[in-house]
Amino acid sequence: MDAHTPQTLPTPSAQPKHQFTTREYNFVHGVVMRYLRDEQEAADVTQEALLRAFSHQEGFRGDSRFTTWLYRIAATTSLMHLRQKRRARVTVPAEPVESELREDPDRPQASPEDLSVCAETARHCARTLEQMDARYHEVFRLRFLEGHTDQEVAIRLGIRLATAKTRAYRAREQLRNELARVGAIA
Repeated sequence: MDAHTPQTLPTPSAQPKHQFTTREYNFVHGVVMRYLRDEQEAADVTQEALLRAFSHQEGFRGDSRFTTWLYRIAATTSLMHLRQKRRARVTVPAEPVESELREDPDRPQASPEDLSVCAETARHCARTLEQMDARYHEVFRLRFLEGHTDQEVAIRLGIRLATAKTRAYRAREQLRNELARVGAIA
């Protein structure tokens, strides 16, 4: 090359992609396990996080260590997985519909005693919710019965996020304590 010819650095797209090692896999897997605490789910989410990191390597600016960047991707992917899992939860009616119990012939039939206990527990829940302070009842309804996130509850009620979380926790604890008091839960 001529001394007067400027040298150009390769563009990020021209740079070879980093191949992740076992060390980086273990690092990401450890981060994910701290969030999920389930080996099978963690393995899937680890793969997803590494795939995201691999496909977005050009986003790594080098302002921090590579492991810091990987940590953020692993943590964000784990939190997104937990949110999706929470939203996918199906609410179960307090009293099973008789036709639903008989649809599966392999399913053991609930005894009249089991149905009675279930109905009694549902009545205790309903009574506790009716007696609950209106602030807690509204947050409980939005958060746990309708499935809104804490952020959505806060916005709908015009309260701070921390207040929504506190009220949801207190409402849940009040219901849990009442069910424990009557022996419905341990």
